[in-house]
Amino acid sequence: MLSRHPDRRRRAVLAVLASLVLALIVAAPSRADVAAAEHHARTWHVAVGQESRDKAVQGMAFLPGEVWINVGDTVSWRARSAEIHTVTFLPPGQRLPEFNPVDHRQIRRQGGQTHDGRTYLNSGIMSTMPKTGLDAPSVGTYQLRFTRTGDFVYYCLVHGRAMKGTVHVRPAGTAYPHSQAYYDAQARHEAARIIGHGEALWQRTRHAATDDHHVFAGAADDTAMVMRFIRQEVTVRVGEKVTFDMARNAFYVPHTVTFGPEPSSILAPPIGNPAHFRGGQLHSGIIPPGKTFTVTFEKAGTFHYICVLHDGMGMVGTVTVRR
Repeated sequence: MLSRHPDRRRRAVLAVLASLVLALIVAAPSRADVAAAEHHARTWHVAVGQESRDKAVQGMAFLPGEVWINVGDTVSWRARSAEIHTVTFLPPGQRLPEFNPVDHRQIRRQGGQTHDGRTYLNSGIMSTMPKTGLDAPSVGTYQLRFTRTGDFVYYCLVHGRAMKGTVHVRPAGTAYPHSQAYYDAQARHEAARIIGHGEALWQRTRHAATDDHHVFAGAADDTAMVMRFIRQEVTVRVGEKVTFDMARNAFYVPHTVTFGPEPSSILAPPIGNPAHFRGGQLHSGIIPPGKTFTVTFEKAGTFHYICVLHDGMGMVGTVTVRR
């Protein structure tokens, strides 16, 4: 049976719907409320360095190279390679210094646990190896909480402008453009590219190392480092020479050629006479950029040697001397 008052009934239904909509509007939080409710201080993770499984190839990158965070958030850097690195923020106007392995302001932690963009902050030496040979403990992780907005560039003091990153800090409550999962995937992809680049550099250097009398002491560019003597095993005759060559280090990475007992310090000066080597201790010292170290072998035998800076990564070699 049809209602005698359809308009009255329609108005009643509309009134009920209107009250429901109003209740939903009142109950719904504002955009500002949502932003405030969603903002909790977060910790973001960045990898420091990369390496192949055998440690032969070492990368020079912070991954991801850029992160977008909010005021109050923390960035946590973790060492991912045996090669040493630092995380270093310079105060405005300070130039990036050359790395000095005996300067405690460079190899030990400096500053507090927050970043305001005005002070010098340094992680100290970061590495997965507990001992690096430097007068400083090895640091596995380093954290900073950011207290003001801005775009903050940081460097590895060891590798200079070849290794830098940026933290973009926006006001608290700003929507994040990326998740940690996004950054992790980006980092994995870039790490694979860097290691592949280093493997290719190693292969090119192998092709150039065709003579048992000539050994390349590593190889490096501004992306990756090869921590191997290339050719790692050579054979010569008594009275012949082997030249250890830094020519493939376009980006200078220091190495030594050290036979016999290791010196007491990785920064020790040269020891022994390479022009008349018959066994025992012989140490090149740190070989300067582009230079060579030549050894004349005057006795038959098998002579093992290392780079005292990188032997923990497998940078060792053998010279077999025959009559």
